Amino acid sequence: MQGVHISPLLFNLDIHALAGILDKARMAGHLPGVVGHLIPRGGVTHLQYAEDAMIMIEGLDLDIVNLKFLLLCFETMSGLKINFDKSMVVILGYSATEQQRIADNLNCRLATFHIGYLEMPMSDSKILLSAFDLLAGRVASWAEPWCGRFTSRGSKYVLISFNHASLPM
Repeated sequence: MQGVHISPLLFNLDIHALAGILDKARMAGHLPGVVGHLIPRGGVTHLQYAEDAMIMIEGLDLDIVNLKFLLLCFETMSGLKINFDKSMVVILGYSATEQQRIADNLNCRLATFHIGYLEMPMSDSKILLSAFDLLAGRVASWAEPWCGRFTSRGSKYVLISFNHASLPM
C-alpha cells in the first residue's frame, strides 16, 4: 500500500486495533503490564509513537506465549505482516542465556538497552554527558544561523532553551 495517500490512516486504524487487543488482554489478566503497582488497572502494556510500538511485559513464559499468540492473531485479522526480523527485544533483569531464550521465543533480535530513540539516549544506567554530544551538535547547527551579531545574549538563551525543550516532542 505504499504510495497510496490513505495508507497512513489505515495503518493507524490497524495499530489502534492492536492497542485495543493488548488492553483487553491486560484487563483479562492474560498479559500483565509493567509497573502495575504505580499505574492503576494493571500497569502499562504498550506505548505507541508514530509507526513504532513498544510492548512491555514481564518475562514469564506464559506472558511470552500469550504475546506471541496475540501478535499472530493481529497479523491474521489485520492482514498486516509483523516483521519479526526487524523487531528488537530489550530484556532487563535476566541472565544472558535467559535473555537469548526469550528473544528466540519471540523470533526477535536481542538488543541492549543503551539505545537512542528520537536521537535521545536511553539506558538502564546513568547516561554520561558525552552521550548528548551528537544532539548538542545538531542543536548548535540549527541555532547557528540565528546567532548573528544583532541577536542579544538573552534572545540567544531563549532560542536555545526553546530548542532544547521542543526536542523530545
